[in-house]
Amino acid sequence: MKGWWSIYRKELLEFARDKRVLFSAIVGPLLVEVLIIGIFGYVFRAVETEQRYVLFVNDMAAAAPMLEPLRVSKRFTVAELPRDADIDAVLKAQVTDVVLVFPPDFAARSKAGERPEVELYSDPNEQTSQIAAGVVADALDTFRATERGRRLQARNLDPEAFEAFSLVQRAAKTGEAFGGSMLSSFLPYLIIIWAFYGGFSIVSDLVAGEKERGTLETLLVSPVSREAIAFGKFLALATVSLVATISALLGVVAMGVSKLEITETMFDGSVHMSLGSVVAVVLSLLPLIVFFAASLLALSTIARNQREVQGYLSLASFLVLIPAMMSQFIGYTDAATSKWIAFVPVLNTATVLRQALLEKVDYRTLAITVGLSALLASLALLLVVHLFRKESVLFRT
Repeated sequence: MKGWWSIYRKELLEFARDKRVLFSAIVGPLLVEVLIIGIFGYVFRAVETEQRYVLFVNDMAAAAPMLEPLRVSKRFTVAELPRDADIDAVLKAQVTDVVLVFPPDFAARSKAGERPEVELYSDPNEQTSQIAAGVVADALDTFRATERGRRLQARNLDPEAFEAFSLVQRAAKTGEAFGGSMLSSFLPYLIIIWAFYGGFSIVSDLVAGEKERGTLETLLVSPVSREAIAFGKFLALATVSLVATISALLGVVAMGVSKLEITETMFDGSVHMSLGSVVAVVLSLLPLIVFFAASLLALSTIARNQREVQGYLSLASFLVLIPAMMSQFIGYTDAATSKWIAFVPVLNTATVLRQALLEKVDYRTLAITVGLSALLASLALLLVVHLFRKESVLFRT
């Protein structure tokens, strides 16, 4: 298989001259990761510290002691509910986020030791309204617990004597997540996406483009064997995909070590990984990149022209995106610890990557994932070599 290095070097030189490759494989992933983390960090920070809410109350005197913590936080603007206002209408018009309604005789009934009903209205279709309702409900629960203790003490009763148990929450030492649990949950998805899309800008041109331009025949009559041509093109594509993945990771690390205020909510942990986790990431990711590169090259070889290969690539995108997206939500289901996940391509790699970022590598899952990805990569590469041997495939237009 002599000559594959010449083909590999030729393709890389052509890629280096193409500004699209420079942007899509190096600059693009780096900038996209920085933007994604920056945007997510801004959104989470805004929700936690900057979001302002409007609360309408029909009885300001009754609400004042209960809502004092909300006033201090300066996140709520508390206003009087207009007389005869339609609560559903003001919530639908987004004039307010939540509405708190006290019964007319609330003060007298509460002083008499009764339990008057207080109503908290929110818009189930607006996330900000639901968040505001939760904050208001927590404030009311805190006041209610304080008032309950005061009433018990007024009757010379110890409030703690009525508690069935005390609860202390402690964090188990399960390892420190890469950048924090939030980042570790969606970073595997981004890594896999770049491993697949990293070579998109060049794959249609590798074979289908050469067919369309009529330059493939010149390459085939050279002294280099077809197997070497196939392997050289595959290796060039895999290299670009690997570079795109590394560039995306560097973007994440750069945002982590920069310690920007806007992204502090995204990086609630240190940006580091143990040697075992690094090995798990490399072992699981490399065969997947090889599988992606070989599969994409096979599609480019089958296609008659660049327009046709774009259709194939669109379909292939769904086959990768669906399991990659599942990795974002499967952790909330019982299937997260199921053994069958290790046998689902792409999803198994995303699972291993997440485990590695959380310092919880399951070596059985890792072994199955690496083995399955390596098998699929080998089959895809053999398919590429087989296609390059077929005259009907290489010369059809």
